[in-house]
Amino acid sequence: MITTIQDILKEYKSDMERMESHIHESLGTDVALIQQVSKYILGAGGKRFRPLLHLLSARICGYRSHDAEYVLGSVVEFIHTASLLHDDVIDEAKVRRGQSAANSIWGNQASILVGDYLYSKALYHGVRLHNQRVMDVLSETTTAMSEGEVLQLMQIQNPEMTEADYFRIVECKTGVLITAACRLGAVIGKAPLSQEDALAAYGRKLGLAFQVTDDTLDYSADQKQLGKVLGKDLAEGKVTLPLIYLMREADHNEQGAIRTILSADAMTDEDLAYTIKLMEKYGVVDEAIRYAQSLADDAKAALAVFPDSPARQALSALADYVVQRER
Repeated sequence: MITTIQDILKEYKSDMERMESHIHESLGTDVALIQQVSKYILGAGGKRFRPLLHLLSARICGYRSHDAEYVLGSVVEFIHTASLLHDDVIDEAKVRRGQSAANSIWGNQASILVGDYLYSKALYHGVRLHNQRVMDVLSETTTAMSEGEVLQLMQIQNPEMTEADYFRIVECKTGVLITAACRLGAVIGKAPLSQEDALAAYGRKLGLAFQVTDDTLDYSADQKQLGKVLGKDLAEGKVTLPLIYLMREADHNEQGAIRTILSADAMTDEDLAYTIKLMEKYGVVDEAIRYAQSLADDAKAALAVFPDSPARQALSALADYVVQRER
């Protein structure tokens, strides 16, 4: 029975080792700077969450090791990695996964250009599968992700941002790629549309749960455990679900203080401590986590169309894992 992330990594260890090899082999460049930056960020400790989701989605649909799952697992990881490189430039980030961000080492120009290369390489490998359905999903996904970046930029330092605004951004920035990773597993598995749609629904809810949890960890994480900088979103003027909940619950004076913190050119330690204290007062982090768990429960429910199998158990366990990460 697969019930934990450790069970999943043990069960699919050889598959994910093969996936890892394929990711690095697929870079396919002799340009030294691309190799350096790509290998640095690809080797920065990510769990290959999206390639794993794709692999499991293919397996739950009966697909067995004909290589396309490793190709598409690499494709979704390249797209994800490209988005991280671009995000860190936009956010002027100094740290990524507990180590120096690529842009702080090689500069913004190199990070943007290598991100562009990874996007291009992802589509190059996708095209070579000669499957129009795959390309439809990938092109729709990358378009939505770009829209999400712009939508987020439009909402920076906006204390009046609504839940609807927030979830539209989350859907585009995080949800669509996770949804695509799952849907593509059904596509290459030649599953019936009912199963493809079920996996897409699972991926969508999982993606939302993942991002809501990530946004709560910005105010509650064990920094050493997760390699996150506490208060990073607040410092960048990003309004996420815990802050939206806080603006709803806080009194007039407290709302005014949060507006001042959001609009400031820089965040102080006192600003962060005050915000976290208010969040504890109103219980908004716990409220956001409860909502994330409800999304994860919806994701698990979407798997009901599939018979019991190790892949289904693993997908269900991943839904719980994304919400229960160390805090």
